[in-house]
Amino acid sequence: MIQERVNPRIFFAPVIALLFFITSCSNLPLIGKKKEKEEDKGLQAGKTVTIEGMEQIKGVHPPKPETSPPSKKPAQPVSTPVPVPRKEGESRVASVPARPFASPSLPFFQMGFRKKVVVLDFENKTAYQEEKMGEAAVNRLIDKLEATQRIVTIDRAVVSEILKKEGFAFENLSEPSAMKRAYQSLGIQAFITGVVTDVSILSSKTSETSEEEVSFATSKTEVRLIDASTGNLLKTFIGRSPIFGTKETGEYSRSKAVLKAIDFSLEDSLEGLLRQIDYLDWTTTIARVDGEQIYFNAGKLSGLRIGDTLEIYEPGKEIIHPVTNLSLGWTTGQLKGAVKITELFGVDAAIGKTVQGAGFDLNDVVKSTIR
Repeated sequence: MIQERVNPRIFFAPVIALLFFITSCSNLPLIGKKKEKEEDKGLQAGKTVTIEGMEQIKGVHPPKPETSPPSKKPAQPVSTPVPVPRKEGESRVASVPARPFASPSLPFFQMGFRKKVVVLDFENKTAYQEEKMGEAAVNRLIDKLEATQRIVTIDRAVVSEILKKEGFAFENLSEPSAMKRAYQSLGIQAFITGVVTDVSILSSKTSETSEEEVSFATSKTEVRLIDASTGNLLKTFIGRSPIFGTKETGEYSRSKAVLKAIDFSLEDSLEGLLRQIDYLDWTTTIARVDGEQIYFNAGKLSGLRIGDTLEIYEPGKEIIHPVTNLSLGWTTGQLKGAVKITELFGVDAAIGKTVQGAGFDLNDVVKSTIR
């Protein structure tokens, strides 16, 4: 039997061909190898790269450049002022012309001068006539007005005495003619009067075994504001105390409950009353003329300060309505000149030096330049 010899070329030919193919393709990159490097490079540079089967992404933590690109603006210098936050309690006030002063300044809300007001008697129209409720209302209202630092209250007895010395004797300051004279002589802007009504009091023992008393009280007050220049009633303000806000215990609990009830009712009217007083023009009068020095019936208490300028006018005319016979007010007379405050003296008086005009007398009207 003759055995056929296998040609070795036939066996090695496919192997050689495979090796040749592998050798010729050795320069090609392995699948995904180079892409992975490019991906890492892209992540480090912070660029957008593409991975097969995934969306575009960016590098997470790109390194910071050593030098800023020339296109970027240079950083602000350290010397640039930085706004400082306002401290708690600090407030901003609208700018107003500076006024030189030698006395403590007024609160920021009071840009003008303080108005002069006379508080007259309050009528007691309650069932408790033996109680001095009208007097209590007057005293409490005066305290509240003075506490605002916007009002100067003038004692009615002082006003009556001054008018008597001038030759004007009035039985009652509530007369329109008396109010007008007080306006012309003393620069009084307003008179206030009122009524106390609807006072209810409930008293009982705190317990069956205790002698201590507990009292509740309510009240209603009517506050009437009168324009001193005309004697006309401007407005009536009605205030009421809360029902359960006046409980008092212990000795004199009844009187204390009534006073607190009146106090609450006045507080209910105070804001509207002050707002209405602010509408009145501030004026004062001349007390004496001594050459270029003018003495005024207003000073530190009225809010005047050294350096303030006041204007002096001739007396205007009072206009009376032909039908109602009520005064409509006073016209402004011709401007006579201006005076600058040079000294404050006494409780509420000032001296000024003439800076413009002449021929001033005691009947002239003095007004503020602040409008």
